[in-house]
Amino acid sequence: MEVKKADFLGFCFGVNRAIDIVESELNKKVKLYSLGEIIHNKDVVNSFKQKGLYIINSIPKNLDGKIIIRSHGVGKDIIDELNKKNIEYIDATCPKVKKIHKIVYENSLQGNEIIIAGDSGHPEIKAILGWSTTKCHIIKNLKEFLSIDIDKEKNYTFVSQTTFNKNELKTIINLITCKKLSNITIFNTICDATMKRQEACTKLSKDCDLMLVIGGKNSSNTKKLFEISKLYCNNSYHIENYKEIPYKNINKNTIVGVTAGASTPDWIIEEVIQNVRKFKLYNE
Repeated sequence: MEVKKADFLGFCFGVNRAIDIVESELNKKVKLYSLGEIIHNKDVVNSFKQKGLYIINSIPKNLDGKIIIRSHGVGKDIIDELNKKNIEYIDATCPKVKKIHKIVYENSLQGNEIIIAGDSGHPEIKAILGWSTTKCHIIKNLKEFLSIDIDKEKNYTFVSQTTFNKNELKTIINLITCKKLSNITIFNTICDATMKRQEACTKLSKDCDLMLVIGGKNSSNTKKLFEISKLYCNNSYHIENYKEIPYKNINKNTIVGVTAGASTPDWIIEEVIQNVRKFKLYNE
């Protein structure tokens, strides 16, 4: 048995920044509320809860502490409400996501309709929608893009979720270019870290008998890694931690590949790897 790690995996800059912000604030011993789960990782969120972080889904009438804005961001209406009520908050929104907010807000003020490639149910997309002042179209693939009735008399701005599948995005952008839809301004807003993880996952999954993709079940970027992994290694499993390792599908000859989403900390990755290696020792 051999265990191989992807060249790029685990925490990205935006998640790491959000984690550091929460840790720093909790160390100040102030009452801290997170407006939604700070990141999409159950183990990390539970760890913060144990340290005193409260998860809320809306702004309370009476607040006796600070609010943390989750890494996925929030809409402009939430920021405006916090400022209007003079509520103290710390913005842990990923800078890459903040950039999309700025693009969408400024372009929609110019009258452009917004096209967003992403998962309509994801908090990042919901936050992006909250920065548009015009009509928005949310698509998850090329087929849905083709269903948009593009008006040649209107201007459009195209952005994507930071964790969108890079190959699907490339297909959509190629079509826009081939059709010479010059009234669509394209902003490639997939995070560099996302692309590196997807490329590393593609490379690794081609060389392994079994792939373990570690990350929260509601993590968009982890789901994308799992989809990519399944393309090249049918024996792929999306797990949250070492407790979900599919030992029954591993034997002494299995080459096991390990990758992880951007919300997965090193300690969870190492727990998985160490438990696979222990299983190897016990079965040799």
